[in-house]
Amino acid sequence: MGNLVKFVGNNIREIRKMKKLTQEELAEKSGLQTSFLAGVERGERNITLETLDKILNGLEEDVKTVFSFNNLVLDEYVSKNEMVGLIVNLLADRKLQDVKLIHKVAKEIFETYSKAKE
Repeated sequence: MGNLVKFVGNNIREIRKMKKLTQEELAEKSGLQTSFLAGVERGERNITLETLDKILNGLEEDVKTVFSFNNLVLDEYVSKNEMVGLIVNLLADRKLQDVKLIHKVAKEIFETYSKAKE
């Protein structure tokens, strides 16, 4: 599955945990099968907007929360390309001045890190 499916599924899982709901409880509130919801959370199910709406109603959240990736919990399964995509998404809405600053800071960090390894 694509990055978006994985990231949305991850956000659904994190919101569910934050609300102290089990998968079974959220599935019941959403009118879905627990095994289906588990697949959504793992990013293995490409859901419809109708299903997303059911999950959002079960979570009592609006659509913005599942499409906000600023607080995405990253694990060892996130690839380099996915990480680059997250950085691009983070910078996409920023002003050019901000992007240049981030570039400069990153460059300095990499140069300092390279020197420290020598």
